[in-house]
Amino acid sequence: MKIVFVADNVDGEKSGGVVSTRRFIDYFKKTDDLTVASTGKAEKNKVVFPAFYVPFAKQQMQEMDFLFAWPNNKKLAAVIKDADLVHIQFPFFLGYQALKIARKMHKPVVFGFHVQPENLMWNIGLDYEWLNAFLYRFFIKTFYNKADLVMSPSVFGRQMLEKFSIQVPVEIISNGLPEHFRPRECVREAEFADKFVILMVGRLAKEKRHELVMQAIKQSRFKDKIQLVVTGQGALRAELIDLGNTLPNPAFFEYVSQEKLISLFNTADLFIHASEIELEGMAVLEAIGCGLPALISDAEHSASAQFALNDDFLFSAGDLANLISKLDYWIEHEAELKASKPAYLEKAQTYAFDASVQKARSLYQGLVDSSKTNT
Repeated sequence: MKIVFVADNVDGEKSGGVVSTRRFIDYFKKTDDLTVASTGKAEKNKVVFPAFYVPFAKQQMQEMDFLFAWPNNKKLAAVIKDADLVHIQFPFFLGYQALKIARKMHKPVVFGFHVQPENLMWNIGLDYEWLNAFLYRFFIKTFYNKADLVMSPSVFGRQMLEKFSIQVPVEIISNGLPEHFRPRECVREAEFADKFVILMVGRLAKEKRHELVMQAIKQSRFKDKIQLVVTGQGALRAELIDLGNTLPNPAFFEYVSQEKLISLFNTADLFIHASEIELEGMAVLEAIGCGLPALISDAEHSASAQFALNDDFLFSAGDLANLISKLDYWIEHEAELKASKPAYLEKAQTYAFDASVQKARSLYQGLVDSSKTNT
């Protein structure tokens, strides 16, 4: 198949959505004739467009590792003209123009659902339900309902689209667990040898609720035993480091390589995911893929609770007392915690990356075949 993959940003490393996009692109480059329309570095089979930030949100966009592509209709038309299918990843300016051109040329269009209005609004300080609802309806009317198919990374994502009246089919395609996120023999950092190591992974942003976890650690019965390790970058880095320094064992902050991250997944005792906004939760999936038990927020606007083994591994979103209770339970029952690893590993395998991309490819092929039949 000749596939055109349209995405504003495919070169970033901080955002789970961008990392996932890159993984899918790299796979389809091996299986099909794929051309990428995006910003960033020039590459083979990539059409590069200028990048820009929205002036009033430039800092927030940089901290989220996201930017917009400025579309050029002539360049887009040239790349879409010979395509069998167009996949659009983000509902912004480049995606809008690509959608219009693809529809005019009668090309099958698949849209990825990777932009959660709540996430956008939290990061610019506008967390209003009415505004989130308006954006859902806007994205659905302007983008998703004009596609042939929408791919959502979770059942939760599909439910949100259905809540706001999506009219086209929505298929669940997980971001997927790459095979290198698996149990390995790794050596724990020497300074953590006698500690209970809690790991948090993700952007240092408001919705991730790092501060809640740190407050829970400070009030834990086992606070002197706990070592918090935080990986990631973001707007709240300096503020969170200051807060982390108030813990009995100061929190360890580092932006790590994938190899180091896998080592941390394999040597920590517990993964905590307190985020209140997630369309899937790639960090949780990668953690349990390495056999690391996860304590997860049951947030209303998050899909991550799907990865919890049972209710003992869920805590009430934003509830400090409940988080402390669950945290202390698992530290006190460390043998039971370790015994949960095989079940977590088994759960993680149902989200294998290969299965995700193969399902996506099968859906692509079905749309292409149908389009050719109807031509």
